[in-house]
Amino acid sequence: MSGITNAEGLAMFTVKWVTRQNENQPVEIESSVFTDLDKVVASCREALYGMRLRHIALPPDGFIIADADAKELRRWFGSYMPAF
Repeated sequence: MSGITNAEGLAMFTVKWVTRQNENQPVEIESSVFTDLDKVVASCREALYGMRLRHIALPPDGFIIADADAKELRRWFGSYMPAF
């Protein structure tokens, strides 16, 4: 895997917070502080409620995790939450 690494040389992940209808237009994109994919998934699952509150007009349904080369590694969707 090439691409972006952290100071220790470990691969970094990108998290795209998305809605089911617009997966190609993320609500927000952020870099993960974790280098273990399972920890990234667990962290994002816990953060979903807060992301929905932060983006109340277009709350994300889930997230897509990509590696430094933008290759999709995981995706996860929670229950649907309508916009207010």
